[in-house]
This record gives sequence, structure tokens and C-alpha cells, in this order.
Amino acid sequence: MNQATNIHLTSRQPKDTLTTYSHSRDITTQRHHGSMLRPAMLFSLLVMLTGQSMHAHSVEDRLTALEQKLAEQNESKSYMPQFHGILRGKYEYQPDLDASRFEVRNARLSAEGKLPFRSSYKLEVDLCDESAIKMKDAWVRIEVPLGKNPSPSEEPKHGLRITLGQQRMPFSIDAHRNPSAQYFANRSFIAKQVGDMRDVGAAVGYDPHLACTNGGQLEMHLDAGVYNGSNLDNQKTAWFSSPAYSARAQFIYSQPAMGKVGIIPSVQHQLIAGREASYTSMDFGAYYEFKALHLEAEFLRKFYAHNAFDDCNAINAMAIYRQQLKADKGFLQRISYLLRYDYMDNHSDGKKGFDSNTHTLLQSDAQRHRLTAGLTFTVRNKFFPTDIRLNYEKYWYPHAGTPKESEQDKLVAELMIRF
Repeated sequence: MNQATNIHLTSRQPKDTLTTYSHSRDITTQRHHGSMLRPAMLFSLLVMLTGQSMHAHSVEDRLTALEQKLAEQNESKSYMPQFHGILRGKYEYQPDLDASRFEVRNARLSAEGKLPFRSSYKLEVDLCDESAIKMKDAWVRIEVPLGKNPSPSEEPKHGLRITLGQQRMPFSIDAHRNPSAQYFANRSFIAKQVGDMRDVGAAVGYDPHLACTNGGQLEMHLDAGVYNGSNLDNQKTAWFSSPAYSARAQFIYSQPAMGKVGIIPSVQHQLIAGREASYTSMDFGAYYEFKALHLEAEFLRKFYAHNAFDDCNAINAMAIYRQQLKADKGFLQRISYLLRYDYMDNHSDGKKGFDSNTHTLLQSDAQRHRLTAGLTFTVRNKFFPTDIRLNYEKYWYPHAGTPKESEQDKLVAELMIRF
């Protein structure tokens, strides 16, 4: 019994020893594997983090490349010509004549755009300017940066604008307006007879940088140019020894709580009557805008050289109130109420030449006063802005002046579309 027991115990002892050894080896193996697993895990984590970082950099690079691509596309689109136009059809009735007429006052088309390296251009033609085709604008412009030079594709924020070609001379407020920006169906005396002038020449513009003051913004725009001298029809013979010139300064102060105030002095010297006469005009204008209200006044005095004609004074004053309609989907977007007073002395534009006896310029326009009241209905059209204008003009001619056929009391209805 004891022997059997000893044999049994003896037979079990190697098994326990093997188990103990195997267990010890497993523990040693686990420790070895654990010591090997830690570097592997750290290496895998490092690779994963590195991959994420590389992926992040790749996304950033892709976004940067995409932004550059979009910028290049937008820049290329900015070089595409922009086409604009304005059509103005009018109906007029004159009670004194008991007569009516229809007229296409303007049918203008323009193409303008920017070119690489800070240059731009504009072409504008009127296909029906009082039943005649006339070239209005044909100029090229380059922007010259001052101070820190931007990249060639960027426009300088504060630089010189050099414009060469046929253009409106920088003068007056109302005379400098394009027909699409006019408030009334017919232009003021300053804009039509006394101050309107286009010519071929070179102009320089500059917009100084002015800091904000007391919560408001002060702007300044300076423009000046030299020109051939009223010889648009035959530029080949437009040699001059004393050029025409024009200059205008705009001082504009705006503040949200007070509105906007503009003060605009200007001067113009021009040759007329086949360059055998000349004049110099001084103009001072100002306007005030606050919310829906616009007030404007302008005074012009024209001096004729060598007493070729009596000096001419002209006045233009207007008030406009714009009433926005609340309906978002109605036919009309806005109704404007307008009132204007303008005046001019006897005036000569030199187109009739000289009086053979007195050697003075012949009169083109008689002294007159005019009061204009009107309504403008703005149609809700975001693609083709449309205005319906109703004006009544009342004329007074002192000293028994003889009015022109189209410069008498009249009712005017106009439809204007811009695109």
C-alpha cells in the first residue's frame, strides 16, 4: 500500500514539474511578447498620427489649391466685357400748341471691362440721341499704384487713374450724370445747355485715403484733364497750342445718424465757335442725403473771353423723396416725389457763330425760369430696372424772350429701362 502510494506519488511528480515549467515559460513568453508589443503599438500609433498629419496637410494643400483655382477663374471672369444699356421712350404734350409727339430719347449701349495689369476700357454709343447716332465714350484707363505696390492682378486702393480718349469732362454735378442716373425726364439747363461737354483728351483722377472721424467717413475724389477743345467731329485737325481743361473735386462726408453731405466745386475752360472764342465756367454744387430724402443745389457762372458774349448764370435746385412700398411682391417697388427749379441767363454755345455787325457770339438760348414737378414709379424688376416718369414743366420767359418749340410748358410721360 505504501509502495503503491510511493509509486503513485513518484509518477505524479514529473507532471507537476512539467506544469510548473510550462507555466513559468508561459509567463516568460507573455512578458517577452508584452515587451515586444509595446514598441509595435507605439510604432503603429506613430504611423497613424503621422498619416493623419500628412492627411491634414494634404487637405489644407487641396483647399489652398482650390482657392487659388477659384481666384484665377474669378480673375478671368473679371476680364470679360460687361454690357449695359438704357432705353428711354417719351410722350410729350404742349398745351400752348395743343400738340403731342413721341420720341426715343436714348438708346445707349456700352461695353466696359477690366484688363490684366490694372487697365480698363469703356465704349458707349447712343443709337438715337435726338434721332442721331453718336459716340459718347471711347476711352482706355490704367491704374497706377501709389505707396506699397500690390500684385499685378490687384487694383491699387489708392492710386492714380489715367484715362485717355473721348470722355465727359469732369465738371458739375448734374451735367456729369449719365441718363440712367438722372431724376427727371428732361435734363436741367446746367446739364443740357450750359454745362454739358464731352471732348477727347487725357484725365487724371486720385482718391486720397482719409481716416474716419467721429464715427463718420470722409471721402475725397479729385479729377482733372486737358482736352482738344470741342472738336469731336474732326480730331485729325484738332491741333492746339492752348488746350481746354476741366477739374472737379468731391468732398463727401457720411455718417449713419446724420446722412451724407457732398460739396463739389469745379472749373472748366473750353473753346467754341471753331476755336475762335472761349469761355471759363465756375460751378459750385452741394447735396444732402438722409434716408429717403435727397436735396441738391448748384450754381454755375460762365465767363466769355474778350466779351464775346454776356456772362451767363445758371441755377439748379431739386428735392426728391423716395417712398419704399411695403409689399414684397407688388408690381411697384418705390414711388418718388420730385420738385425742381432751374434758371439760366441768355446763353451762347458758339454753334451759330458770330454776329457780322457786332462780332459777338449769336444767342443760342433765351433767359428762362422753369419749375418741374414729377412722380417716378419704380417697377419691381431686379434684372431690368424700370422707371415710369410723369413730369409737368412750367416755363417763364422774362423780357419777352422767344421760346424754342420744345422749351415750353409741357406734360412728359417717360418709360426708361436699364440693363
